Amino acid sequence: MRSDGVLCVVIAAVFSALVPCAMAATAAESGPCAEKARRLDAEIAQAKAKGNSRTLANLERARADMVHCSDDGLREKRKMALEQAQHRIDQREADLKKAEASGDAGKIKKAQRNLDNARKVYSEIESSPL
Repeated sequence: MRSDGVLCVVIAAVFSALVPCAMAATAAESGPCAEKARRLDAEIAQAKAKGNSRTLANLERARADMVHCSDDGLREKRKMALEQAQHRIDQREADLKKAEASGDAGKIKKAQRNLDNARKVYSEIESSPL
């Protein structure tokens, strides 16, 4: 039983040593994928320093998926997210108009809060790196 645990630790150590070497070429590039890779590498280092194994596993999985990353793909993903967020804003504006037409102060306040939240989400997507 102990040998399985030791084997897992050895495999993890070897994998951890190989990943930075394999990804060095990608990190040297510029563009949205390279930026995302650098951010993930920094988060992986933080998770290792804190000993957060669950977060580390998720981040390493995301980093491994970077093999399939393309700058155009990230731009398209962001464009779609912005379109969805704009659609939510449009819906919330329509909800606010309905609430204002009803004259119910509680509904108006709730609709305004929802609209503000939708606008906040849009601005977060817009200002976030690819």
